[in-house]
Amino acid sequence: MNNELNLNDMAITIEVDSGVIEDVRNGEIRHIAIDINGDNQDSILETVGGHLALTVDELPDKYYGCYYYNDGEFPYNIKDNLLFLILNSDEGDCLVRIIDVDVEATMRFNYNDEKETMEEDPDGECCVWEVAFEIVPMPDDAKTYLMRWNPQISSFTEKDYKECLEDLNHGTFRMNWSIREWEEARRGDMFYMLRTGDDKAGIAFRGQFLSDPYPGDDWAGSNKRRMYVDMICDATPEAESKTFMPLEKLQEAIPEIEWGGKGSSGVLLPETVTEKLEDLWEE
Repeated sequence: MNNELNLNDMAITIEVDSGVIEDVRNGEIRHIAIDINGDNQDSILETVGGHLALTVDELPDKYYGCYYYNDGEFPYNIKDNLLFLILNSDEGDCLVRIIDVDVEATMRFNYNDEKETMEEDPDGECCVWEVAFEIVPMPDDAKTYLMRWNPQISSFTEKDYKECLEDLNHGTFRMNWSIREWEEARRGDMFYMLRTGDDKAGIAFRGQFLSDPYPGDDWAGSNKRRMYVDMICDATPEAESKTFMPLEKLQEAIPEIEWGGKGSSGVLLPETVTEKLEDLWEE
């Protein structure tokens, strides 16, 4: 992660039990649903006016001028710069990255402003919403791996790549990939994808592991078993037509790595190389 990120502008803090943080780190919890009230809604949602009541397991005791049902459309926009959640407990905190947002209307009702009462009604004008953030932890000691992709021989083809870029979700797409040095890899670690074998050689995209390594059949069709990781990949629609970090730039800036040679996918990178890659990416 870029240490210069201002988390005050890009994250909100949620108080949780220490067990929640442990379950997030080990993958037992992958979604965080939150209640939004008059005290915190401005830090989470774009201000449209009024307030929005959200609930997870039960209805709140007080409603803050719930917005109209709006034909089933969520009446607010999740802020574009809300990229992280900070889970805080008495025993410490955990930074997690938001990788998707899901909103669901859980109840419709009619609301009486004067009496501050509500009556459940399937055709009511108001609605209680649940907002759930899909998350992945950002470990303090996250490792970084170099993955390799040769479109000429890979089961992930150039056509597959184009389709991923045409169907981005929040600027990301998902896939799994084989990993060679899997023993220390874990959910939350980072990676850079090195494209090889053609005139677009270089770093094509980067991202984060969504799972710990797990075994699977060989993508190339042999009888041997391989280890895989699920990944979320950061990209832009324009990524197909360019390489973020061309091979020549990598060779010049980080000559200690054999970028142009043959190699396996999933090589653990030294911290010094990772720092240089982050600098190049920011440029």
